[in-house]
Amino acid sequence: MRNLLKIIPLLLFGSIRIWAYDSIDEALKNGVSKGDVIFYGDYQGLNKGDATILTPNNIATYSYLGKTGYLQGSVGLSYTSGFYKYVRAAIGFRAGASLWNVHKDLITSYGNGDSSKDFFNQNKATLAESFFEYFDGDTNIKAGRFTIPNEWINTMSDGIWIRNRSIDNLMLEGFWAHDYGRVAYYQMTSFEKINPYSDFGLVNIAAKYYITETFTIKAYTFFTPKIFTALGASLDGRFNISDFFVGGNIGYAYSFEGNPIYSGYIHNASALDAKIFFGMKYFEISAGYIHTSKDSGWGNLGIMGDNIDPFFIWGGRAIKTQPNANLIYGSISANVQKFKFSLTYGSTSYGISSRQNEVDFSTEIGFTNNVFGVLNILNTHKDAINIPNTTQINGGIRLSF
Repeated sequence: MRNLLKIIPLLLFGSIRIWAYDSIDEALKNGVSKGDVIFYGDYQGLNKGDATILTPNNIATYSYLGKTGYLQGSVGLSYTSGFYKYVRAAIGFRAGASLWNVHKDLITSYGNGDSSKDFFNQNKATLAESFFEYFDGDTNIKAGRFTIPNEWINTMSDGIWIRNRSIDNLMLEGFWAHDYGRVAYYQMTSFEKINPYSDFGLVNIAAKYYITETFTIKAYTFFTPKIFTALGASLDGRFNISDFFVGGNIGYAYSFEGNPIYSGYIHNASALDAKIFFGMKYFEISAGYIHTSKDSGWGNLGIMGDNIDPFFIWGGRAIKTQPNANLIYGSISANVQKFKFSLTYGSTSYGISSRQNEVDFSTEIGFTNNVFGVLNILNTHKDAINIPNTTQINGGIRLSF
């Protein structure tokens, strides 16, 4: 027998039915298995400035910026069980193999060869998203390795994540993360301690109030000893008008940076972000603005990455790393059946009088239900002070099963 657990109308879970099984065998039998094989290539050209190493959050997000090229093969496997009463489990792996490097003698902090700028090991497997999860209708607890949807996280972490919505219109959330990294077809890093000076890791506590189900206000704090303590708030709204939708969000965070020996910053840091968007079922146009502090940029707010800038994981270098940064951007995207694309253009002023512009184009085409072509193009131009201008083209063929 299976029972329908309480449906919670949260963005957290979405408006989906979550089934629980009374038998472990039924829960395992009705689990979901997924896998993919991808042949992936990356070219990075240096257009202006000198090759440099840039690691804003101590993982190989774009550790080496220079002339590189490689081909990589990658296989991912994952399994998520159904719920046995209130509990389920998931396990996943990804393996990568370097097939060809333009420069075999390039030395990075993660190894040799061009592919080492994105892959911490070139011919090994690593644990991907794997966790135990408890959900009783009001409280959700997840422990293991997973990605946390958050404005200041775009990496995977090892930790514990707790959410509760037993109080009407209020969601309480907290997580503790010990280390972090990335496991994807385009990047596999080692998992590093978030706080190398303590086993405390990083703690986040947040409260989100639902004015309506699509109009929310959120307050939160981040804390990791010696490095930083942050406070932030955001306001998000989305409204449907006939066949169209319109919305926006605004957020602000302030970081009290620790001793420069540990935090890397002399002054405290901050970030303001705002975005408006509108569209219809398959189409969206958006525009936004991000501002960071004069002396320290957004400091350690981005220690685990971010989701507020509109660029690729390996893009947005100026807004992520430079002080006194101001980014203005526009974006257009579409997702129609087996075809989707996005185009983003932004201009970031930083420092005293420097400016770097960036254009990102991404598309995915489904040739069949299981065969997809992926293409990403990034180009930065204008000033190259502290950050070289590059052109990056990557993509490949992905087979899913």
